[in-house]
Amino acid sequence: MPANLRAIVQSSVGHAHLLGLTCKLKQETNGVVVITDTVHGSELTAAAAIRGEVVVHRESADWLSQQTQESCILPNPKDPTRLVMFYSGVPASNRNLFYIGKAWALKSDPFTWHQDETNPVFGPSTDGWDSGGMRLDTVLYVPEEDAYYVYYSGSRAGTQDRIGLAICPVGADGYSRISPAAFQRMGSEPVLAPEAAEPFCETMASQAAVMREWDATAKQWNWFMYYSYRGKDGTLPGIRLATSEDGKTWKRQFNTKDPRGMGQLFASTPEAYYEWHQVFKMGDAYVLSIEVGTERGARWRPVIAVSRHPDHGWEQLDVDTALQTKWEGLYRDDTIFHVATPAFYQIEGKWYLYTAACPLPAHRNYSDGQWDMWCFTCDREISILPGHAKLYIPGKPVAAVPEKEQGRRQAS
Repeated sequence: MPANLRAIVQSSVGHAHLLGLTCKLKQETNGVVVITDTVHGSELTAAAAIRGEVVVHRESADWLSQQTQESCILPNPKDPTRLVMFYSGVPASNRNLFYIGKAWALKSDPFTWHQDETNPVFGPSTDGWDSGGMRLDTVLYVPEEDAYYVYYSGSRAGTQDRIGLAICPVGADGYSRISPAAFQRMGSEPVLAPEAAEPFCETMASQAAVMREWDATAKQWNWFMYYSYRGKDGTLPGIRLATSEDGKTWKRQFNTKDPRGMGQLFASTPEAYYEWHQVFKMGDAYVLSIEVGTERGARWRPVIAVSRHPDHGWEQLDVDTALQTKWEGLYRDDTIFHVATPAFYQIEGKWYLYTAACPLPAHRNYSDGQWDMWCFTCDREISILPGHAKLYIPGKPVAAVPEKEQGRRQAS
């Protein structure tokens, strides 16, 4: 390569793509960045390795010794340098029980989480509808009440089949007040129970991803709940919608445009389980990050659905878009065979994916998996909607793929 070939680039030192080549860069004493050589494949693999680490170990406490999952992360409303995480755990001694804990991290280091010694901070009631166990669904900070809204799925026994709400004051520092005594359940009944009547025909309702959006014309908040269900259509066959004006009283919305007559937001993959999920907005695009177990749970993975509107027009991207086996240099059967409860967060300008993950269980039954909580850097850019913001997922940076070539299902 000619010695006088120089390039001005935004990154000062490292690797860059130029004229179709991957090149090594060196900054000289005069500040000019010089291309010193091309990079061979093995060197590039090492340089661009995906970072993925366990951030909450299931063995760190008895209450989450079987699995830890469902990371709900918020900026601390009282401390701009910190993050607050709510998450759930299951003890190995009783897999029917779920508890909720808290942890904090600095925004500058989202891989290092400090679990609270008082955990768990919220758990099943003594004799109510949620006395048998619970799973964490969504946590929202509501500034006008200076409170955390904690949505969870619960039941009297066995699988969680109803959705509840508990409210916890934020407190002076955004963290210390989160304690068992501070949580107040919203009434004695769930905020969303399964609806047996037509056209819903539900036996269970669970895993609520909740967001709200200000309506400037009506001068009110519009709340949206995306929930999983079981019933006439099968076990966890897809995602449905409910709406609210206050986050407490909810009304189901059956999608009559679903050609299968299931009332789902989008056409789900047949023979797949749609369970825990997260919803967020990027610019003017809405995104659902969903744990999906294809072939009835044979392989759990993150699946993404997108829309230009919160209540209609949703499309699911190809189920393999964010499949963990594509995370080169990181994926192994004995670490992250199953990946579940996927939640994307943009922290200090960079994207991260938090998940639960487990090795391939001995008997291939995911229920026997030993699940830790992981964090992965997201460096691979994908287009989620033409003309809209792009999302970053785990994977090495690749050349841009034309939007028309990115597979997505027909909008329902």
